[in-house]
Amino acid sequence: MLECLKECRNEVRSQDLDIKAAAILKLVYLEMFGHDMSWASFHVLEVMSSPKFLQKRVGYLAATQSFTIATDVLMLTTNLIKKDLSSSYPPETALAINGTSHIASPSLARDLSPDLLSKLSHTSPYIRKKAVLVLYKCFLQSPELLRTSWPRLRECLNDEDGSVVSATVNVVCELARRNPRNYLPLAPQLFRLLTNRENNWMTIKLIKLFATLTPLEPRLIKKLIPPIINLIKTTHAMSLLYECINGLISGGLLAGIQETDEGEELASVCVTKLRGFLVAGVAEDSNLKYVGLLALTKLVATHAHLVSVHRSVILDCVDDADISIRYRALELVVGMVNSDSLPDVVGRLIRQLKPNTNRAEEESTEPEAAGDESEDEDMEEEVMHPRRTRGEAMPLELPEEYKRAVIASVVEMCSRDMYANVGDFEWYLDVLVQLIRYAPPASASTVGDEVEGEEEGQGESDGQDVGEAIGKELRNVAVRVRSVRREAVRYAEMLVGKREGMFPVAGGGGRWVLGAAGWIVGEYASLLAEPNGTLSALLHPSSLLLPADILAIYIQAIPKIYAVLAGAENAPWTPPRKSTVALLTSKIIKFLEPLAISPNLEVQERAVEFLELFRLAGEAVAEQPATAEDADEQYDAPLLITQAIPGMFLGLELNPVAPRAQRKVPLPPGLDLDEPINPYLHQLLLESEQDSRFAGKDEDDGFREWYYQRAVPKPASIPASLGIDNAASKNLSAVASYQSGDLKEEDYLDKDILERRKRERWERNRDDPFYIGGAVVPGSDEVDLDSIPVMKLELGDVNIPTVPQPQPRISQPKKKREKVVIAADEGIGNEGDESSAEETAEKSRRKPRKGLLQVDSSGLMGYSLDEPSDSTAGRDEDVKAARKEVERFRAEMERAAERVRAKASTEEQKEKKKKKKKKRERGDGERKKKKKKTGDAGEGVGSEAKNKLKKDKKG
Repeated sequence: MLECLKECRNEVRSQDLDIKAAAILKLVYLEMFGHDMSWASFHVLEVMSSPKFLQKRVGYLAATQSFTIATDVLMLTTNLIKKDLSSSYPPETALAINGTSHIASPSLARDLSPDLLSKLSHTSPYIRKKAVLVLYKCFLQSPELLRTSWPRLRECLNDEDGSVVSATVNVVCELARRNPRNYLPLAPQLFRLLTNRENNWMTIKLIKLFATLTPLEPRLIKKLIPPIINLIKTTHAMSLLYECINGLISGGLLAGIQETDEGEELASVCVTKLRGFLVAGVAEDSNLKYVGLLALTKLVATHAHLVSVHRSVILDCVDDADISIRYRALELVVGMVNSDSLPDVVGRLIRQLKPNTNRAEEESTEPEAAGDESEDEDMEEEVMHPRRTRGEAMPLELPEEYKRAVIASVVEMCSRDMYANVGDFEWYLDVLVQLIRYAPPASASTVGDEVEGEEEGQGESDGQDVGEAIGKELRNVAVRVRSVRREAVRYAEMLVGKREGMFPVAGGGGRWVLGAAGWIVGEYASLLAEPNGTLSALLHPSSLLLPADILAIYIQAIPKIYAVLAGAENAPWTPPRKSTVALLTSKIIKFLEPLAISPNLEVQERAVEFLELFRLAGEAVAEQPATAEDADEQYDAPLLITQAIPGMFLGLELNPVAPRAQRKVPLPPGLDLDEPINPYLHQLLLESEQDSRFAGKDEDDGFREWYYQRAVPKPASIPASLGIDNAASKNLSAVASYQSGDLKEEDYLDKDILERRKRERWERNRDDPFYIGGAVVPGSDEVDLDSIPVMKLELGDVNIPTVPQPQPRISQPKKKREKVVIAADEGIGNEGDESSAEETAEKSRRKPRKGLLQVDSSGLMGYSLDEPSDSTAGRDEDVKAARKEVERFRAEMERAAERVRAKASTEEQKEKKKKKKKKRERGDGERKKKKKKTGDAGEGVGSEAKNKLKKDKKG
């Protein structure tokens, strides 16, 4: 590779353009593998300027791939691209336009915009289309070009060529995503294009464009509904059908006519068409099923009653082999569920969490004879269908994230709108316990003592233990629903007592529910069925291995249960009671002693406080004598046990409080929250640090190891659900059909829960003479036939008619839903308005999403075509002032230049006069010289003649 790069470096320096172009093409190929070619940017520019089209194309390819806004030679490409844009050869012009779309910078866009606008009137539709598209890239780089170029761009909507019109609609659609108000005047023209239906792609873009315009102009809704309904009913293109329905939903067209009969009819048509996506996608294309579920998820917010009609088809998608379709179907099911369909939907989802419940969905192939297919065909089959093997079926393994999403969805469906869909809270408690048993293993981030946040995935509770959400619901039901509080306490007691069986040490799926369970058994300790067993479970040595948050709750719950067991004031203080209380106190002290030096500050603080309290209680119990059986003197229990400790937890009942109620509580006068509690805290910390320097190394190792070294997470193992009913799961039959109505509680609840429900129902109805019981419940006493009450019927005085009279048939009234009182949140003032306002503010502060191509178009946000925006008004004034200053300097320079020119012309005239005078003087001198020469010549001739005459005379 180095030799090849060295060879390319030598070849690009060649004077032969063919060799140079070949070297640039090699560098382009190597650049795709990560080798930098920015050093050859000037050589690329040389190839771009080649007169040969093939070489020029190589140069533009290299420029589009290697040039950036920071490239030094980019400013040298302006004149080159201008020359290529004005070429008479259309492919060369198209090549320049394509290159501009990739390397355009703000300055390059401003310089090339006049040339690009001139190409909008080119004779070739191919050039006009490319010029329209490249203008959008120029607008992104220099938004001020939009105002000057918009009139010419708008004229392209009336172009005679359909491809140019489609490209213009595409650009306008992208521009309208940022500021749709600028393009409302185009509504009549766009509506005409929508009704003409030249091609499906342009129709899809027009529907998206109208979806952004209708929120600004509601009157467009009535105008757009007839053509869109016609498109939905007549088109055979699935893409166009989906975009029509999506445009109706996202553009607010269905919401605008929601209360009318026309709106209901249109919504019904849309839901029916989308149902076809789900049915057709089963055997043809999973993408259709995905987009259909996506559109139904948007539609369920306004027309949930129409979507719920097709819940049988939607629930089939929950069992789809494609996990992405399962996620979308799960999101849709959460939105469409109601009070009638909640038990069936929850049962369908819980069955997915059971081990090996997907036997009916597994795909298998028949054994094939050897030699029927070649090895290549076998490999292709394995690649295309990885779940299929020859002669056997592989089970579908659901990812742990999906299982967490299922549990979170069940909790969300049941708790929505303050449990509006839950009619039987005992059933809901059974479901919560069932979810705990099927909770997936905890992730690595939640195995330690603290739960750290992770990035959001497809599931709502990815990376977290679902036991925390289930425990929150268990606590909410116990606090809010007073009628089932005893059942909730019994479930919490079961979770705390059977912790070792339900939550294995490895994995720990659902273990965080123990925090809520510990709070419930402590807060409602008087409702415990076996407080001694619960306290023993809390004091078990294995509790020391729990996370610090759960352990702190356990420490708080221990004295509450202790107050119930030992704080009976009316009970006599007998030796057995004294020994029992002393034993309990010693157990608690033994449990709290190692926690008094815990590295966790919360656990340490609570353990130290209660440890001192129970040490005092132990001393009081030991010093207080017990009352003997035959003694005359009676002794009461210590007041510390009967009054002091119970008095710490007695008072007003805890009620749910609104999350934002605390901020409305006024501060008491004289309270300064900014004032330090201890003004010498800084000095104490410095002294403690100095003391720690002289401390032994062994004493400091444990402290620093806990605080400054991250704990190694334990490897996640199998969930607790795999150890429950393992024998029954092996012989699990096929899943019952949802459409046939065979879904029962036996399909998704464990046997122990069903047996307990049967036993409770039998106990509740055992004295009811009108209750026809079944078989004897296991674990209960045999039925005594003699104890059955017999009623004597006296029929002597009753007149029985010989012919029975026909009685009118009376329809049985529908069983009314039992009304359950649910406690609401307590707050000060109107908490709902503030909550909604804060949620709206939070949504407005969210970062805007980029498009699929990751193009940053934030510069076009709020850019007006008519008047400058307020944000740019000051800048425009500065520009105007600068222009005036430039004009003033230009005028002064022109006047100075005029003075210079005038002076120069004056001097020139003087020089001309001098030259003429000199020339004239030179001419006169020459004439005089000529005359003198002529005279001298005459005189010479005459003198010669005279001399000759004199000689003749003398001779």
